[in-house]
Amino acid sequence: AFSLTPDGKLTAKNADISGHINAVSGSFTGEINATSGKFSGVIEAREFVGDICGSKVMQGVSIRATNDERSTSTRYTDSATYQIGKTITVMANCERNGGTGAITVTININGQVKTAEVMPYTAGIPAMYQTVVFSVYTTSPVVDISVSLRVRGQYTTSASVWPLVMVSRSGSNFTN
Repeated sequence: AFSLTPDGKLTAKNADISGHINAVSGSFTGEINATSGKFSGVIEAREFVGDICGSKVMQGVSIRATNDERSTSTRYTDSATYQIGKTITVMANCERNGGTGAITVTININGQVKTAEVMPYTAGIPAMYQTVVFSVYTTSPVVDISVSLRVRGQYTTSASVWPLVMVSRSGSNFTN
């Protein structure tokens, strides 16, 4: 079946069209096979092949006290229309720069929490570094992330934390 109306509307079944096609509006349904091309707008997919990763360095937190707690936070808002799964990973790089107090780092990713006591005091070592890592898989389009640093002890302790957040999704599969 084939029809061409006076206003230029073409309807064709089982058509082979060659040459230049310039479409200014409309939509494609079904599968599109292309060997190369260029998109100048936004591309959104429910599934994809390959890997995507974004990251942000959160504001650092420093403490020099006997008992204190400070935190830093950020919010990730997914730009996808669909609730696509993603892995949120926080790497909190900690530094002990003096003092004998206990240092605790707490990472909260949308209500899932990891707390770790880090770097016990070692005499004669002026500064110590340790990274606390925590990952959560979520389909939530909005993810609240906070990292808290706490020192407690009898004497003044100096500590800092600099968190890095990575958001990744993959079209690949892992097997055991």
